[in-house]
Amino acid sequence: MRILVTGFEPFGGDRENASLEAVRRLEAAWAADPQPGVELVTGTLPVAFAAAGPALLALVAEHRPDAVLAVGEAGGRSAITPERWGVNEDDARIADNAGDQPRGTPIDPDGPARRASAFDAEALAGAMLAVGLPAHPSTDAGRFLCNHVAYLVAGLDVPGGFVHVPAVRSSGTAGVGAETDAGAAPRASAPRPSALSFDDLGLGLAAAVRAIASGRAAAVEPAEQGARVDRAGTVVGVAPQRVYEALLDPVALAAWLPPEGATGTIEQMDAREGGGFRAVLRFAEPSDPKTTDDSDATTVTFVELIPGRLVVQRVSFETDEQRFRGDMLMTWKLEPVESGTRVSVSATDVPTGIAQEDHEVGLGSSLANLARYLEG
Repeated sequence: MRILVTGFEPFGGDRENASLEAVRRLEAAWAADPQPGVELVTGTLPVAFAAAGPALLALVAEHRPDAVLAVGEAGGRSAITPERWGVNEDDARIADNAGDQPRGTPIDPDGPARRASAFDAEALAGAMLAVGLPAHPSTDAGRFLCNHVAYLVAGLDVPGGFVHVPAVRSSGTAGVGAETDAGAAPRASAPRPSALSFDDLGLGLAAAVRAIASGRAAAVEPAEQGARVDRAGTVVGVAPQRVYEALLDPVALAAWLPPEGATGTIEQMDAREGGGFRAVLRFAEPSDPKTTDDSDATTVTFVELIPGRLVVQRVSFETDEQRFRGDMLMTWKLEPVESGTRVSVSATDVPTGIAQEDHEVGLGSSLANLARYLEG
């Protein structure tokens, strides 16, 4: 199997780009300790909207890889973040290296609004967490060159995906940030115990490459078949059993389940397979409530419970509207990692009235609440 990994040239006035330095460390480490049956090839992409796509295609044509992993840097992030998708829009807050600054321009006028990565972002993050590095999936690649390439690489005729690494520097401070994440301040990256190094980033990429080569990072089967799967994930700094208990405890659920802008109550808890509970979420500023003018009420049934590992729920909204009806299946998986527990949630058979992006934002908000609740 041949895997192509790309990084970006330095951008603006910076002399280094963490993505390129990470790819170089990966290349050196792989040469010293290759994985049998896996050939690694690398390339560099320009930080230019007009040139990045042709350069990517030229590398694919030259190397004819079986999979492609593109890497970029994000100045406002402190963890490695595999991206779930790229969005069909260039909206540059600043100019690229060629002086171009497209605003609100589609990448492919005939393409879909977004393209999903061929790789499971949770699996890639899990592979990095397993080697002791901070990592979590991301649902926003920005609108600069990283998103541009994330969208293009997801549309290749071979499996492709994108990963952001923090904007590490060998010394001083990165002069980047807001071009990927609005309002992000550049992060100082002088060596210190808590900082990641280029070698760390290379180690993370090596873990991702091995996950891709082994098939562990392949997109899950329902997504490959075109079925909708809404996902979110995070890492919580406590043991899996504590997370499992927080999924079944009504007091804990009422504290962490309501997303930002909502409060909740949990009623009639029966924590066993075949049992369940009733949840009512109330919104301060409701946008599309399902049960009353300001609330969503659901009946939740526990389909499968494996202590410390798995919670599977069947969720039904109490609603008069057909677009919100149906039984949604939600699967909560708990995986021990060095820093605690990787929690991933996926939802299938989601009612058509619920927008996928809104749902995933809400799930991510609940998981952030869960981490704060258990770690506080």
